[in-house]
Amino acid sequence: MRRFLFIVLILIVSGISCGKEEVEQIEVRVPQGVKVPEDMVYIPAGEFIMGHPDEPKTKRGQKVSTEAFLIERFEVTREQFKVFKSDYNFHPKKARLPVSMVTFVQAQEYCHWKGRRLPTEAEWEKAARGTDGRKWPWRNYYEHPNNGFSGFLPEPVDQREEWVSPYGVYGMGYNVWEWTSDWYAYDGIPETDRNRFKVIRGGLTQTHTVIKFSPTYYRNKVEPTAYFNFIGFRCLLGMASVGP
Repeated sequence: MRRFLFIVLILIVSGISCGKEEVEQIEVRVPQGVKVPEDMVYIPAGEFIMGHPDEPKTKRGQKVSTEAFLIERFEVTREQFKVFKSDYNFHPKKARLPVSMVTFVQAQEYCHWKGRRLPTEAEWEKAARGTDGRKWPWRNYYEHPNNGFSGFLPEPVDQREEWVSPYGVYGMGYNVWEWTSDWYAYDGIPETDRNRFKVIRGGLTQTHTVIKFSPTYYRNKVEPTAYFNFIGFRCLLGMASVGP
């Protein structure tokens, strides 16, 4: 009996310690004189691993370097976008959901209106996966976690702290796809497809019955004039715009 209670106790303690996975954060030192807006995260300059060796339409695991930049911690919300575009309508209860049904140009115009811009594909991927080449922003892979997440509908942008990126950025890999500034290209792309699609990142691949998270290196594409309920965006600031 004592042995049985001991085993149960071990299982309970193990369950408590493993019940909530925490993302190991990358320690970042913000340079003196650089003021990071409350809604943004500082991503330092340097190399990171981009793409995956087995995915020929990615950078295939090459080291890519970026300058330092600031990226919005959350996807742009519907209530935020309405301040910019007054005729954008949504149900009041959905104010904190990521904005959707916006074209590439509308997303770009919003960022410019805020004095910011859309991230490049490399900047987005670095903010999502950090420098250790992780497949998922949160490192650990869940096929479909039993925690109330359906994936078929977006969630408020500030939910799922357990799924933040190693820099503390939310929504990268499970909420909505996000516009980037880059054209979809790869070695051997047909001439007819050049400058035809914009890269979108970080959403879910789904059918009528199954949803899957998209790895940090997964590339998707859509024509810039498209607008869907599963595409949103976030903005970025280059360091030239903020100092030091």
